[in-house]
Amino acid sequence: MSTCFHCNGECETEIRFDNKLFCCEGCQTVYEILSGKELGSYYTIDKNPGIKASKNYKGKFNFLDLEEFRSKLIFFSENNISKIRFFLPQIHCSSCLWLLERLAKLRKGVIQSQVNFVKKEVEITFDESEISLRDLAELLASIGYPPSITLEDYDSKKVRSTDRRLILQIGVAGFCFGNMMLLSFPEYLGLDESYENFQTVFNYLNLALSIPVLIYCDRDYLLSAWKAVRSKFINIDVPITLGILAFYFQSVYEILSGSGAGYLDSFAGLIFFLLVGKWFQQTTYGAINFERDYKSYFPVAVSKVEGDSETIVPLRSVKIGDRLIIRNNELIPTDALLRKGKGSIDYSFVSGESAQISKEPGEKLFAGGRQEGQAIEIEVEREVENSYLTRLWNNPVFDKEKMNTSFTENITKYFTFTILALALGGAIYWSLTDPSKWLFVIVSVLIIACPCAIALSVPFTYGNGIRILGRKSFYLRSSRVIESVSNITDLVFDKTGTITHNNQSQITWEGTELTAETKAIIGTITGQSSHPLSRQINRFLNAKSGAGMTDLTELAGKGISARVNGVTYAIGSAAWLGAENAEAGTRVYVKVNDVVLGAFVFTNVYREGIEKLFTALHADFRLHILSGDNDAEKSRLEKIVPPGTLMNFNQQPEDKLNYIARLQADGKKVMMLGDGLNDAGALRQSNVGVSVVDDVYSFSPSSDAIIDGQKLTQLKKYIDYCTFNKSVVKLSYAFSIFYNIIGLSFALTGTLTPLVAAVLMPVSSISVVLMVTLLTNLRGRKL
Repeated sequence: MSTCFHCNGECETEIRFDNKLFCCEGCQTVYEILSGKELGSYYTIDKNPGIKASKNYKGKFNFLDLEEFRSKLIFFSENNISKIRFFLPQIHCSSCLWLLERLAKLRKGVIQSQVNFVKKEVEITFDESEISLRDLAELLASIGYPPSITLEDYDSKKVRSTDRRLILQIGVAGFCFGNMMLLSFPEYLGLDESYENFQTVFNYLNLALSIPVLIYCDRDYLLSAWKAVRSKFINIDVPITLGILAFYFQSVYEILSGSGAGYLDSFAGLIFFLLVGKWFQQTTYGAINFERDYKSYFPVAVSKVEGDSETIVPLRSVKIGDRLIIRNNELIPTDALLRKGKGSIDYSFVSGESAQISKEPGEKLFAGGRQEGQAIEIEVEREVENSYLTRLWNNPVFDKEKMNTSFTENITKYFTFTILALALGGAIYWSLTDPSKWLFVIVSVLIIACPCAIALSVPFTYGNGIRILGRKSFYLRSSRVIESVSNITDLVFDKTGTITHNNQSQITWEGTELTAETKAIIGTITGQSSHPLSRQINRFLNAKSGAGMTDLTELAGKGISARVNGVTYAIGSAAWLGAENAEAGTRVYVKVNDVVLGAFVFTNVYREGIEKLFTALHADFRLHILSGDNDAEKSRLEKIVPPGTLMNFNQQPEDKLNYIARLQADGKKVMMLGDGLNDAGALRQSNVGVSVVDDVYSFSPSSDAIIDGQKLTQLKKYIDYCTFNKSVVKLSYAFSIFYNIIGLSFALTGTLTPLVAAVLMPVSSISVVLMVTLLTNLRGRKL
C-alpha cells in the first residue's frame, strides 16, 4: 500500500497533489500551507516528520473567544501582547521543533514561539490585535498540532516542576559552604600567629554566613523534627537535627569564646549535601503527570442548544435540562438522555468493555462514553460533579495517601533512642568521673552519631534508581515507590490495553469461503465507512472492486449496506442482520441478499513476549487477571498465563477496586497494572499502581508509576532492580552503623574530639553516596 508524503501513513484513499501522494485532505492542506510559506525543508529534517492532520477543527476552539476562558489560559497580557502555553502531545521529533518555532512565518501576529521538547509544550507570544487566541489554536490544528485544552487547564494553572524554594536553598547553602571553606583555609593550613587577627575576622564571617544556612536552608529539617516530636513520632529528621544543632552550637561557643574556629564549614557542607540528596530524591519527570483525574480529559467547553442555534458554554455552567450537541469522537461529559440521533457509544475508557453500544433516542447515556459517528443531541440529567464518572472518581480511595511505613522510618526509631541513651549514659558516667568532660562527650556523641550517611543513602540510592528506570521507560513518581515495589506479593493485570495492544485486533473469517470478487466488494463498501471496525476490515481485505455502488446506507451502531450489480450487501451486527447463535466477542457479520455468509471475528492481539513475562513473574508472585470484557477470550488467556492464575471477567471499576481491597485485607502487597479510567480506583487502592501507556505523555490515570507499553515485558527486571536498590540501602545502613560503632567507642571514652568527629562525619557521608551511586549504576547497566 502507498504511503502519505506528509505523515508516512498508509493511503487507504489516494489524493495526488504537486506530484505527491497524500492519505487525506488534511495532510494535503498542511503540505500546501508549508510549501506556500517556503517551509518545505520541514520534510528534510527528520525521516517521518509529519503528523496525520484533520480538517475537522473548525469550531472546536470557538470557546477561546470567551473572556472567561482567555483570562484563565493566558499567563501574560499587556498592550495586546499576550503569552500562552499550549500542551501539544503530537510533538515527537526535530522537525516538530523546527516548524513550531517558525509559526511567525505562517501567520501575521505571531511574534515568537519557543518549544519545550521534553514537556511537549510551546510558549507563544502573539499580538491579539492581529490574531486571536482562537485563531492561534486553529493555526496549530491546521498544521497537525491541535492543542490539548482540558477542564484541568481551566480549573488551575499548575506547573509541575522541582520545588523552586529547594533550588534556592541549595544555592544559598552552596554559596555559604564554598565561602566558609575559603575563609577556613588559614585554620586548615595552621598558619603562624601573625595571621591570628585575620583568623578571628574569618571566624566571625563564617558565623555570619552560617545564620542563613541554619535559618533558611535547614528550616525544613528543623520544622519536620519539631512536628515529629510534638506528634510523639520519631522520623529521620529528629536525629539529624540533634546532630546538626550540636554541631552548630559547639562551633558558635568556640568562636564566641575564642577557644577555637568551630566547624561551621563542615556544618554548611552537611546541609548542602542533604539538600542535594533531597533534590535528587524529589526531581522527577516534569512532563509526566502521575496525578491525572477526570478533569484531565473532560472538555473545557461544550456546545449548548439554545432555540435554533448553538452556543459555546463552559462545562462548569451546564445545568440539568440543558441540551448539548456531542459530535463524532467527542466525550459525553455528564449523565444524560439521548434526544436526537443514533448513539454509538464507546465506554471502553470507563468500563473496560471494548465493544461499542448502540443507543436510541430516550435511552440513558453515562459520562465518559465517546460518541462514534453522527452528531447526537443529549439532555443533561446530572451536573458534571454528580455524574457517574465523577462519583467513581470521588470514591474515598482517591483522597487517602498511601502511608506505608518505610524501612528508614523503622530503623530511625531505634537509632534515635539508642543514641540518646548512649549520650545520656556517657554524660552520667563522666559527670561522676570527670565533670569537665560530660558536655564534651555529649557533643562528640551527637556529632559522630548524626545519621547523615543514613539520610543520604535513601535519596541517592532511590533517586539514582528512579533515573535509571526512567531511561528504560519505567517512570516512578517518588523514591518511596521503589521500596513499595520491592515488597510486592501479588500482581494484578487489567486485560484490554494492558497485556493487549490498545488499537490492534487479529481478524479471522468464519463462515462460507469468500470469493475474490466478494472480498473486493466488501473491501470497497467498508472503505466508505468511518467506523473503526469497518476500517480494520478494509485493511484486512486490502482489496477493492471497480463495480459501482448504489443505495449506500450506514446506520450508527448497526452497520453499512449497499447494492452492487443488483445484489444487496449488508455488513454489521448480528442483531441487525438477524444472525443466529451469535457467540461472545466482537464479530461483524456479512449478509448477501437474504443469506448470512459468516462473520469477521476480532480477537485481541497480545503484547509480544507477554507469555514469557507471566512465566518469569509466576515464580515469585501470585498473578491475577481482571477484565471489563466478557470471557470470550478466556480459553486464549489460559494458554498464555501460568496455571493457578486467577481470572475474573465482566469487572466494573468498583469490582476491581474491591478485589484489590480484599487481597490487601488478606495481608497481600498488591501491584495493579492498568491503562484506563476504569482501572483508576484499583490503581489508587493498590500498594503500587502502574499505568501502562503507549505514549507516556498522553492520558494515564492517577498512579504511582507509568510504564511504556512496549517495555511491559521487562517488568520482572524492573521489579528485581527495585529489590536490589533496597538491598543497597540496607548495605549502606550496615556501613553507617559500623562506622558509628567505631566512632562512638572513641566518643564515649572521651578520646574523640569534636574536630575529628566533624571531619569523619562528612567523609562517611561522601563514602556512602559514592558507594550507592556506583552499585546502582553497575546494576542498572544490566537492565
